[in-house]
Amino acid sequence: MPQGSVKETLSKMDPLDVWRILKSAGVKYVKPILIDIHGRPRAELMPIDAAKDILTDGMPFDGSSIQAYATVNKSDFVALPDFRSMFIESWNSSKIVDVFLSVLDDSGKPNVLDPRNVLMQTLEELAAEDTYVKMGVEVEFFIIKENGGKPELADDGLYFEGRNNSMLLNPISKILENLEALGIGWSKVHHEVAPSQYEINIPVNDPLKIADMIVVYKLMARDVASEFNLVSTFMPKPFWGINGSGAHTHISIWRDGVNLFQSNTEEVTEQCRYAIGGILKFAKAISVLVAPTVNSYKRLVPHHEAPTRIVWGYANRSAMIRIPYYNRRVNRIEYRHPDPSMNPYLAFTAMIKAAIYGIKNKIEPPAPITDIAYDLKGVAETPVNLGEAVEEFAKSEAFSFLPSETAKAYVNVKNQEWGEYLSVYNWKETWNVITPWEYERYLKAA
Repeated sequence: MPQGSVKETLSKMDPLDVWRILKSAGVKYVKPILIDIHGRPRAELMPIDAAKDILTDGMPFDGSSIQAYATVNKSDFVALPDFRSMFIESWNSSKIVDVFLSVLDDSGKPNVLDPRNVLMQTLEELAAEDTYVKMGVEVEFFIIKENGGKPELADDGLYFEGRNNSMLLNPISKILENLEALGIGWSKVHHEVAPSQYEINIPVNDPLKIADMIVVYKLMARDVASEFNLVSTFMPKPFWGINGSGAHTHISIWRDGVNLFQSNTEEVTEQCRYAIGGILKFAKAISVLVAPTVNSYKRLVPHHEAPTRIVWGYANRSAMIRIPYYNRRVNRIEYRHPDPSMNPYLAFTAMIKAAIYGIKNKIEPPAPITDIAYDLKGVAETPVNLGEAVEEFAKSEAFSFLPSETAKAYVNVKNQEWGEYLSVYNWKETWNVITPWEYERYLKAA
């Protein structure tokens, strides 16, 4: 028997066995989830018995009813369940199981307009070279009150708030309990710099799993907050004048089981330096993927711990890429550009391909900075707004980081979003104001 064949055989999951285990565990409903171009979950809910066929043969759906998936004349799709990515909704009495799907085209191949497929293909290409990526994400968000469609601060806490308050003891503790119950785990939670703002770290894992976890986490955090008549919002900048929310992404790249970023000195390794060079080279272009909304560019302003200068540094939180430098040890990079409204599947794809491009092409970054980045003159800066970000992506080599159909669809969707904003507001007059249009569009959906 060929080596590895037993493991491969044992790793295959029979859909009927999956159904049987879920039913015996008391699951009452199955929620098949597919991801749209914004990174938002699309799903339907069905009783466990009715879901047997879906788990076995896949879920048929109308692709034309989901933005950028298909036209009405070619709209019949099937999505297959990915049994590696199932989460029982512990916050809903464990009666619902979320099952992530992979969309097929009419020839039975993975549809490139499915963001999960885009990331999966990227990781498979790297695996063929025995190269793997590990990621962890610090997800910042606000828990707020809502009044007439507008947010209101729900606490007056400070960074690393030590006193107990109702927010820490109620919704936050329940969110943490459910992260554990979901099997996602968590490394820490703390009150962030802004009032009503919190950060939960999703521990290091495979990028596809991290992306799925972000989707489920956001679903859960919103549901939990609503139990307390509050709103968990992942809108990047819900309040002007205080910090916005980022999704700082920690990245390491491994080859032949070795972390290429693990340094034996107090400086980054050569491969890590090249990866930084690749990300910074394409930072303007991939901005539209990691900071994808009109509101994202109101977060990317100076002096609120959001990067505006395309630079890097050791232990420097004003830089776009920070090298965590605890005890002067180096083993990863922290990319501080992304925010939690991103489509994690497309954003992760862009981050990974930029880093790999840097390594393969030996892209040297500028020297690391020690000054506060916001005070630097004559260095590259992030795009001013969503419109500029779309233009940077469309004309860049980074456009090819995504399949052409996906990249074109994404550009069209983001141009439409920007145009809708401009039909109501002038950017120069509203860049420092959070508008009703943004609250309606992003407060509960970002």
